[in-house]
Amino acid sequence: MKPPWTVFPDIPASSIGWRMGAGEGYYDRFYRWYSKLSANEQDEYALKNPVPADWTDLYQKIKEYPWL
Repeated sequence: MKPPWTVFPDIPASSIGWRMGAGEGYYDRFYRWYSKLSANEQDEYALKNPVPADWTDLYQKIKEYPWL
């Protein structure tokens, strides 16, 4: 999957648009998909898709709370 910020570049990380709106469904699917990757796959994905400044800690958040 593509990172959420590349699919919806006009929605800032802190926007309600990820909880209510166009980005909500995609963010939820991404979160579930990424949490199911192995630790090595997550690390590889994160290296290939570094987070922008406003998305800091997204990958770590998913690792710590894979059920959200």
